[in-house]
Amino acid sequence: MIKNYELKDLKQAIYLSSIRNTPLQIMNPVSDEVVALCNDNGLSAWCYSRYKDDLLRGLDPAVVSQWKSIYFLNTISYQRYLVVFNKVNQLLRQAGIPLLVLKGMALASSLYGDDGLRPMGDIDVLVPDGMGLKALDILLKSGAKQLFVPRSSYHEQADAHVRAVSIDGIMVEVHQRLFALGSNFHTSRVDFFKHRVVVLKQNTQMQMLNDVWMGYHLIAHAIKGIEMGGLRLGWLLDIAVLINAQKDYKTYIDSILSVRPKMKNAMLSVVNMAALLLPEHDLYNGIDIDLNCEKIFPLLNNDGHEKVHRWINLHHHIRTPGLTNKAHLLFYEFFPCREYMLFRYQASSKAGLLYAYLKRITGR
Repeated sequence: MIKNYELKDLKQAIYLSSIRNTPLQIMNPVSDEVVALCNDNGLSAWCYSRYKDDLLRGLDPAVVSQWKSIYFLNTISYQRYLVVFNKVNQLLRQAGIPLLVLKGMALASSLYGDDGLRPMGDIDVLVPDGMGLKALDILLKSGAKQLFVPRSSYHEQADAHVRAVSIDGIMVEVHQRLFALGSNFHTSRVDFFKHRVVVLKQNTQMQMLNDVWMGYHLIAHAIKGIEMGGLRLGWLLDIAVLINAQKDYKTYIDSILSVRPKMKNAMLSVVNMAALLLPEHDLYNGIDIDLNCEKIFPLLNNDGHEKVHRWINLHHHIRTPGLTNKAHLLFYEFFPCREYMLFRYQASSKAGLLYAYLKRITGR
């Protein structure tokens, strides 16, 4: 993330990428800081599409050219992601494991209507709870390369997804549930395959969450990011585009909030942030623009939050069902398995390993 922008830059970036039906005339040149802010937050291709549709006017040709390049790079990259998705889909289905596509791949393939508008960093798929490790084993045996090492087998079983792998140079995360067992947003006993829609994209049939569950996942994922100390404006755009696609947005938002009533205030806070990007209808008019921009601004730099991550992990472990599970998770949080320590701290000797454990315990 860039670190030299100001609050006014954030407001202009939001203004440029907002979902408006009337043309926006840019009176002053868009600054380098705003361009970088849009690039870093995944908004550039979307802004280019607004320009192409004559909804952004007066942009510097150099800015248009840069954003156009990003749009075409996204379009080309999507084809690579689609090939890998088809490979994962085929391997798991042959083994009798159904899957839903999540987040970026799902959004780029459906909601945005143009696969160049939504950049992706990986492929996220969801398999039925209890099938994550089996799916991982199938992918590894088929040539996938392991990218990470879990702190322990207990952590991997309790987490939202199993360890990430790389297939043809693209990272794939197999989710066994939407959120970790100890997360405030985990929904037990929900069969997400009964809340799915099917989309046909370039002769590829994709199953994904319906709009209510997709909205819940996106909003809760943004809250998780905020808790970890970071936020991407692209996440807010995802939510805004999804809300804007609904005929009755108030009923739609109420349906999402009803999934986890105890987290209503946190979810509404994210909805209000996303509403900054929405057209000027009732939802937009009911929020404090300055207040929400001030909430977003400090979250754009997500560096140096390792200690926050540790406390969140501990909170999740304490909330995980079962005393035995809690005990194992808490123990391995401070004393991870040897393979993890070698991977995480690059310790190559007994002395180095002991020092690494000391750093782990003290949180340094």
